[in-house]
Amino acid sequence: MTRSRLAAITAILAGSCTLAACADGGGSAAAAAPDLTTAVPSPARDVDTVTWNLPPGEPPTLDPAQSAIESVSTPLANMCEGLFTFGPDYERRPALATAVDHPDDLTYVIHLREGVRFWDGRPVTPDDVVYSVKRILDPRLGSSWIGWAERLRSIEPTGGHEVTIKLKQPDVLVPNFFATPAFDVVEKAFAESAGKDFGTAGHGVMCTGPYKLAGWTQGQNITLTRNDGWWNAQVKPKVKNLRFTFITDPSAQTAALDSGDVDGQFSVPRAAHVRLKGKGNLLFGQSLSPTFLSVLNQKGALSDPATRQAVQALIDYKGVIKSVYQGAAQPLRALVPPAAWGYGKDVYQQAYNALPEPAQDLEKAKKLVAGSAKAKQKIVLAYTTAIDEETRTATAIADAASQAGMRIQLKPLTAEQYGAMFASPQARAGVDLFLSSGYLDFPEPLTYYQFFTTGNFYNFAGYSDKEYDTAIRTAIATADPAARAREVTRAQAIMAHDLVNIPIATQYVNVYYKSGLTGLVPRQNYLYVPWATTLGGKG
Repeated sequence: MTRSRLAAITAILAGSCTLAACADGGGSAAAAAPDLTTAVPSPARDVDTVTWNLPPGEPPTLDPAQSAIESVSTPLANMCEGLFTFGPDYERRPALATAVDHPDDLTYVIHLREGVRFWDGRPVTPDDVVYSVKRILDPRLGSSWIGWAERLRSIEPTGGHEVTIKLKQPDVLVPNFFATPAFDVVEKAFAESAGKDFGTAGHGVMCTGPYKLAGWTQGQNITLTRNDGWWNAQVKPKVKNLRFTFITDPSAQTAALDSGDVDGQFSVPRAAHVRLKGKGNLLFGQSLSPTFLSVLNQKGALSDPATRQAVQALIDYKGVIKSVYQGAAQPLRALVPPAAWGYGKDVYQQAYNALPEPAQDLEKAKKLVAGSAKAKQKIVLAYTTAIDEETRTATAIADAASQAGMRIQLKPLTAEQYGAMFASPQARAGVDLFLSSGYLDFPEPLTYYQFFTTGNFYNFAGYSDKEYDTAIRTAIATADPAARAREVTRAQAIMAHDLVNIPIATQYVNVYYKSGLTGLVPRQNYLYVPWATTLGGKG
């Protein structure tokens, strides 16, 4: 899935110098990589209200079907639950289901937890579970979570507390989705009654999680309150109320966090790091997020491999890490970052090491451009002004391109236009390159690499390679971890050779919360787990 973090367009001014100059100028721009936080003290006291900001702005809905964007998933992760949840290392843990049997390659039998009730007191039934999954699979709803079900044959209740899933073909990815919003359970009667208003400010949602919707004043805030009837009696949330605000300007975010008007937020703007570091808890964690250039137009200037090679050579990777990310990122040799190798790590590491280390080489870029008529044509690079880092990176790429004799025309996008790029071919018309940041839903490289198979919805450029498709198709049906990793890395090498995309960096996830709070460890899975249940007051 792809997320966007709202920031200000004023970052263009901050990125107007060359990255090398910015990085060598000392101060925060040349900051060293931060220490990664894997544990913090547990909370010792209750807190009445925590105000948390959503930097992407107000969510358009709180429907789990639309939770592939951060403004929706950040609050919703505390409200709605799936069959399983993720632990700190993405291990699957029981939630609304207690266990799953896998009697053969095509069958999953889900055993539901007994006694679970929705916020309104009604019991969760197998019919609610099946309805929730099938609802997301309705193409009229437009949910991106529909992608998991490509090989689904059926999902039906098969007992009083049992649901059975049948596949057409083996698919090793399916169990991972049990812990994502693809399997979030909503109350069937409530959703059917709400119709198109389900998830809106006027109607809300009906789930089972540790927090329930208490109010939504559009344009101002969303308030959640603790669900004291939550089935998980082993976890008692110490925060009673969660109030979400929608400050999108990074300067305003910094001021609100600095003053204490806002108690915390994920994805703190880089410009605020120095100012906030000594005020409260500014923490960093490993992420599953790549930032990369996607080739969208294979018929224009980028149809020549020399053009794609020239673009790859002109990027100042070290400058991006030092200046744009202030050391809080690592360069990438492949699309999927090492933190997402959830199995077969030796296989992935060997294949990763065999790929060239990303490095700027302007002389190489100039030679490639000199020998290619296509490389001299105009290239339109789209990026969102709503993400500080990407505004600065795009500007630096265009500057370096001019030094190499290339013409890269920047196309800034608003947050809304950026979102449309993932859904509308019309929005992508006239764009050659697209700079974006995404994240893997769980540490399985297949989830990203399958997007580039022939005919995939997210394969925007129409890339097609039979050997690549065969490797991915074989991997999806391969249960043995090492064998699956070998197939994935075979596809990865093909992609790297063809430069379907150009990886740039993987940035660390970050979170800030005021000094009186504790308990929350920064992890990428905050998008899918009830992170607020770990937060509370210091002793």
